[in-house]
Amino acid sequence: MSSEPAAARPSFDTGLEPGAIDPERPRLVETPWGVQALYRVGGEILCSQAFCPHLGGPLFQGTLSGATITCPWHQWRFDLRSGERVDLARPRRGPGSEPLRTCDVLLSSAGTLVLAHPQRHS
Repeated sequence: MSSEPAAARPSFDTGLEPGAIDPERPRLVETPWGVQALYRVGGEILCSQAFCPHLGGPLFQGTLSGATITCPWHQWRFDLRSGERVDLARPRRGPGSEPLRTCDVLLSSAGTLVLAHPQRHS
């Protein structure tokens, strides 16, 4: 987490303090960009879209291993830092094969988690 984002950059203050994120289960947050999931990985808070880009599976209900989340529907695995697929032994192409949207997580001056606008990394 870094300092509060610049005013020109679209962001969303979750109103949550870092201690509100349970390391055992993600925290869903309704944002102007749809539902996002906050994960605690070690001392870091990571954020991604809550539903799998493949077929809309509940990614937030998947298995978390380090910073990798596995979708419970079809076992697609994604790196929560970059959004990239990491199970490319069987590459898939076409609709739904894009990376996850992730949000940078910042800390406001009030100590709450602020999400930067989601982005897909290439």
